[in-house]
Amino acid sequence: MQKNLNLLDAIYNQRAIRYFKDQEIPDEIIHKLIEIATKAPSGGNSQPWRFLVVKNQDIKNEIAGLYLKSWDLAYGSDSKGKRNLEQRVMTSASYLAENIATAPVWVIACLNHEGDDSHMGRGASIYPAVQNFLLGCMEFGLGSVITTLHKRYEKEVKQLLGIPENTETAALLPVGYLDGKANYGPTKRAPVNQIAYQDNWGIPFN
Repeated sequence: MQKNLNLLDAIYNQRAIRYFKDQEIPDEIIHKLIEIATKAPSGGNSQPWRFLVVKNQDIKNEIAGLYLKSWDLAYGSDSKGKRNLEQRVMTSASYLAENIATAPVWVIACLNHEGDDSHMGRGASIYPAVQNFLLGCMEFGLGSVITTLHKRYEKEVKQLLGIPENTETAALLPVGYLDGKANYGPTKRAPVNQIAYQDNWGIPFN
């Protein structure tokens, strides 16, 4: 277990983790991670987030089957070349699609709403909390990754989990200790002057 991880070190070394040990995670750590998530900002301090901890293997197996179907439609043999991933990412993401049910714990981040159609603006009140959760994982030697492929089967997933109508799932976060195939960064990203502009689109911000 790591202690007092430096924030900038965590940000610069954070990486999607898709390979997990078959090792139990104490409930108090999951509790702490959710508490860390709730320290994020939300619109009007409404705190509309809810977190569903999933350990039941039968439930995980059912949802994992839907997740794998969604993976095949998006990236696999059924995708008809709709999307391409870097080979390293494809390998790990494919592994997760086939083995997500083996992650010791899932945390499904959800968002309460007032019945309006799903839209990007909702994310402002849930994804900061998800990012807090991911950074918190690093403090405890854990890994996770934001996954949303289950949302293709949102209705079925909500029914399996008893999630009410006015609540939308935002991310399925498999959580576990890193196995030998997984490690944190440093990560490589495009430089700022390639993705940030000043005053007019296309003029690099240097």
